[in-house]
Amino acid sequence: MKWKLRIPMMLFILGLVSGIYQYFPNLMIFKEYYLLNSIQYLASIGVPIYFLEKTEMNEKKVNLLIGIALIFSGLLIDSLLVIS
Repeated sequence: MKWKLRIPMMLFILGLVSGIYQYFPNLMIFKEYYLLNSIQYLASIGVPIYFLEKTEMNEKKVNLLIGIALIFSGLLIDSLLVIS
């Protein structure tokens, strides 16, 4: 069974960016302003997703297990970076 990479890559990017921002909280440029923090976080999620859409990487079809592995690796990265 084949599956497009769109949803697995989005969930992987969400887990990766969330883990990075929780592990390195000093990456936030605007620490005082919550609105600017949110814009920076959303931009750091949106830019890779936009890049994947423009390069048509999301249109590639992969095996279902590879898609599930991408999703679980995003969740694993997020949970491991929070613990350490």
